[in-house]
Amino acid sequence: MQNFIIKKPLLSFAIPTYNFGKFIEETVKSIIEGAVILTNSDYEIVILDSGSKDNTEQVVTALMQQYTNIRYIKNITRGGIDHDLNEVVGLAIGKYIWLFSADDLLVSGWDLVISPLLSREKDIYLVPAELCDLYMKHLRNNPIFKTEDSKPKDFELNGDMKSIDLYLEKANTLEALFSFMSAVIVRNDVWHRLKERSDYYGSCWAHCARLLPLLFQATSIVYVNKFLIRKRGGNDSFMENGLISRIGIGIHGWWRIIFEYFYKQSQRELLIKTLRKDLPILLFFYAKITAKSKQEVVCLDTMARDLYWTWSTKWTTKINYVCYRTVPGATKISLIIRPFLPWLIRIRHKIKSLFPR
Repeated sequence: MQNFIIKKPLLSFAIPTYNFGKFIEETVKSIIEGAVILTNSDYEIVILDSGSKDNTEQVVTALMQQYTNIRYIKNITRGGIDHDLNEVVGLAIGKYIWLFSADDLLVSGWDLVISPLLSREKDIYLVPAELCDLYMKHLRNNPIFKTEDSKPKDFELNGDMKSIDLYLEKANTLEALFSFMSAVIVRNDVWHRLKERSDYYGSCWAHCARLLPLLFQATSIVYVNKFLIRKRGGNDSFMENGLISRIGIGIHGWWRIIFEYFYKQSQRELLIKTLRKDLPILLFFYAKITAKSKQEVVCLDTMARDLYWTWSTKWTTKINYVCYRTVPGATKISLIIRPFLPWLIRIRHKIKSLFPR
């Protein structure tokens, strides 16, 4: 039975899901049990199940017996993340919509930070995450922007190149361009006045393509600058076809977005540099070592060449590609290295936390 909310809430969590039954209960409880000042009537959780084959429906149905602010809709067939996110946002009735993944968590007291900021009635809010492994063990914090303190940072964009340049220069990651779904809180009316980008369906970046026009008009963006999200690693829904396919989603999708929206060569170069930060050469090393076939290695080699050789004029960047090409893939040597990869990944995150970008 559906639970209907009479009062229009301040905030809607829009959660698309597919076969995340083993994670979604923890996600929902982190939201509801982590709220301190907001009541269940102040926010809703809208879950769109894209035809899950696991126990998602049973888990969510049980949660609905405990909490009155959950709405659950199950589709018969799978629509894909782009379609499903657009549909679940369309079902949300809150003044603000928090796009949220079905396996990420919120820290306790999240509303103590978010509620006062929403009262400022800005267009969009970006919330940085603490990166964790699959079992939610802390790896490092991942700031979206370069800041000197932990205070909220306001960006007032007015469509001119100067304000866009400043915004891009402050970005640490493409999450500044809305790439991490759970980081985005957007005003409901702002989302609906923007054009649906169904031509991006299947790319995994349709929500970014929809939101990016905000950078080129009068828009107020707030960087929350508190690590309220615990992002689960090792469970990326884009990883369904493996790590090399996931890298391709990033490279090809962002190449298309960058060249559609950004005409200044300096902006394009800066964003491609930021893409390299999000897809570091060590990730290519890891992918090559764990590749399952020579065909995967050939595909990865092409993407590495594009990102670190063809799309760069700096020899320091090109050297990364040369070093990458010396690494054997899908060989006995890689089988020897594989057991040490989890340990090496943790060291990489430790170094990043000590030397934030």
